[in-house]
Amino acid sequence: MKLKLVVVGDRGVGKTSLINRYVFNNFSEVYEGTLGSRLSFLVFQEVLGSDQVIEAEIALFDLMGEKAVRDKFKEIMFWGTHGFFAMADVTRRETILSLPAWIRTVQSVAGEVPYQILINKADLAPDRAISPEDTALLLSELPGAPFHLTSAKTSEGIERAFDALVDAVVNAALEESRVTRKTRVVVTRVLEFAKRRGPIGVSKKELLMAFKDLDVNALMREVQDLHALGLVTMEETGPASFRIVITEKGERELQRGTEPRPIAQGAV
Repeated sequence: MKLKLVVVGDRGVGKTSLINRYVFNNFSEVYEGTLGSRLSFLVFQEVLGSDQVIEAEIALFDLMGEKAVRDKFKEIMFWGTHGFFAMADVTRRETILSLPAWIRTVQSVAGEVPYQILINKADLAPDRAISPEDTALLLSELPGAPFHLTSAKTSEGIERAFDALVDAVVNAALEESRVTRKTRVVVTRVLEFAKRRGPIGVSKKELLMAFKDLDVNALMREVQDLHALGLVTMEETGPASFRIVITEKGERELQRGTEPRPIAQGAV
């Protein structure tokens, strides 16, 4: 499994220092801004059960904190991202105020991928805590978003944050894979059903009976997609009713090595 993670946030919040602490276990007091991006490669092993171990190769991108660059090159920076850290400096409230915009920008390209909020420089925070005002802001602007108080200097909270993000990303990737496989199975079964019926076709009622174990809206979306791809024709036969007939293109698609699946008993 190959994954792309990115770390975003305003300049000077400690993105590079946090990655250096996690990847190389070192820290420097000297600030050096990131120009463009820096890339680190990591390998994780995720144990999902007694008999299943997932190995993930992760490309970790440390991206510069210039907002103008972010907005201009967001497609390049965030395309293919599987998860991200949105990072702020606990001593600079303006960087916390910037978090929603960073999150929206990444999600506008990558979609609703998992993320974690990091409030960095905990070693400089009074009582090593986020202020009540900033806590209220996070809860108001980003309700339910997971966040961690971290310190690149002391390594506080960093490993926990990385573990949480990797867990969420791996689980999301596995779920997407399961959904994709299920969708392929449904498409194959619908086409096989239509092929068996030949020119008679399959009515909406017959589809609903044959696939009563599936969500109706999901099934209808798959049928609409088959029609849009030219794999079936769709003829309206009455109010909210239709009949599909497999096309030559649909039959060729079946012959490309799809594995036959049984139709529900009584469906044909």
